[in-house]
Amino acid sequence: EPSHFIMAYLEDYKMDPGSAQPLLTFSVFDDYAKGKDLTLVRADILNRGIDDAEGLKVVKSMLDHYLDDDEYISVKAFNAKPETFDIDDFVSQQNSKWKD
Repeated sequence: EPSHFIMAYLEDYKMDPGSAQPLLTFSVFDDYAKGKDLTLVRADILNRGIDDAEGLKVVKSMLDHYLDDDEYISVKAFNAKPETFDIDDFVSQQNSKWKD
């Protein structure tokens, strides 16, 4: 069974999680991960507020945060204590990476 991700603007989600409009979705299909060392990803941009290049950066960043032990630290911190997670610092770090 694939893992599905739905991404929306944080501000919209904070105002009303149930009505936040998704920007993009992506699914990870790991059927061949063990036997062929291959994982497939499908991404769909649903909102004109994000272009293909930015969508690719978002999906790649999300995958990197789950695959890289050093990057996963921020995922664990957010999941454990979202109320104390420094989102501004996280966004600033991501912007610096994306400029490179």
